[in-house]
Amino acid sequence: METSQLPRVAIVGRPNVGKSTLFNRLLRRRRAITLDVPGVTRDAVGETVDWDGRQVRLVDTGGLGGESDIVLASQVHEHTLKVISASDLLIVLLDARSGLNPLDRETVELVMASGKPAVFVANKADGSAQHDSLSEFCELGIDPPLGVSAEHGIGITELKMAVSQLLQDAEDRASSDGNEDAESEVASDTSVGLDSEGAGTAQDASTGSASSTGPIVSQGTTAYGAYGSGPRPCRVALVGRPNVGKSSLLNLLAGSELSLVDENPGTTRDAVDTLLRRGSRRYLIVDTAGMRRPSRVERGVERISVGRSMEALERADVVLLLIEAEEGLTDQDARIARRAWSEGRALVIAMNKIDLLGRRPPFRAIEEEIRRRYPTLGNAHLAFISVSRAHGIDECFKAVDRAHAAHNREIGTVALNRIIAAAVQRREPPVLGSGRLKILYATQSSLRPPTLTLYVNRRDVPTSYRRFIERCIREEVDFESTPLRLKFVRRDSHSGRRA
Repeated sequence: METSQLPRVAIVGRPNVGKSTLFNRLLRRRRAITLDVPGVTRDAVGETVDWDGRQVRLVDTGGLGGESDIVLASQVHEHTLKVISASDLLIVLLDARSGLNPLDRETVELVMASGKPAVFVANKADGSAQHDSLSEFCELGIDPPLGVSAEHGIGITELKMAVSQLLQDAEDRASSDGNEDAESEVASDTSVGLDSEGAGTAQDASTGSASSTGPIVSQGTTAYGAYGSGPRPCRVALVGRPNVGKSSLLNLLAGSELSLVDENPGTTRDAVDTLLRRGSRRYLIVDTAGMRRPSRVERGVERISVGRSMEALERADVVLLLIEAEEGLTDQDARIARRAWSEGRALVIAMNKIDLLGRRPPFRAIEEEIRRRYPTLGNAHLAFISVSRAHGIDECFKAVDRAHAAHNREIGTVALNRIIAAAVQRREPPVLGSGRLKILYATQSSLRPPTLTLYVNRRDVPTSYRRFIERCIREEVDFESTPLRLKFVRRDSHSGRRA
């Protein structure tokens, strides 16, 4: 099922009422970052979940309102309002432990003004005292809220039942309205596809394909688990040091402000997934928190954020590493790149902010210097972009497409052994122990990354000869921007052990 067809349920409320804890509880796993301080969640984070056969897109949001000492409180507030506007149903969270708060009244007024169906829930209702105090929330003009404890799992079944009932009621009304409007829809020869901000894109009625070449975003900023029909989208993780432009690139690709952007580093905390389409290709773009050197990473939110960034890197097909033009590729950038490479991910390096280098940036000299300083990254494509000027983005994603194709590339056994035979003629294998190394035959054993198994008669194949064989293979087959793993396995009449 396409994520744009799924009902979106957003959890909203003032800061520190337990929205992320409830989000994790409903998912049955820790997805959103949770700490007992206000203002931890900033960008909306979503997951597709299955509730007794009903798929729902559940969205965790930042706090509505907040104290002046909460960083980016106003930006988070505005961002949450956009999520509310794009949602089908709201779970409005209150705090049974701290009781009625002036911000609760503002939250309820915003929800009422939105016209969205809502379930009002009082979290942290751990005991009878909290349950007895739920009636005080009636001052907000609502019925007594449903008492739950996200931390201990109390009342979660009742909450899911209430949400499911409201969604069913909405579907029944939509079905009734759809029957009444069927004739007018058949008569129409065009339809409108909505992006996450509600911007229309004309579509051909017979095919449903967009006539615009711009990006099409699955309605809502996040999508997990449900990719729709057809091939799985290419999963691209945007990684890099803080403040290199990862969230700005995501917003440019999506055509709307999906991730908060601020000049101060560390704005992004959770890994935020966005399903979008560019032309005929679909991508799951993962915006991640900036990764500093381990010795500089602070405890608390930043350490958790970096951990989530590493998880995003590990589940990506292609890692798009953003670096800054004025600083070039730093040692920390190289560490991130080597981590992606060692995890078997395809890698494209994008140098952002090239507009700061003047009218004629020395691209060739920059690339040569990077290749000289970091020779192990020689197989990764280097793209030059300016997110602020939307320059070089198409070329960058062509490199991503090539990297993704190489990551999934297969070599036939006959062709592979022909390449190996030519390499052996070009450079004779070394003598190991009492005899010369022989490569008996080779075959491709897996993809993502491409993995080749070479059966040999000796153990401990020297690193230099391993690299030579890899270089010969890369000269004949396009494996740009993807790791190529070679496994040497000893095979003779006495042993099947690996070399």
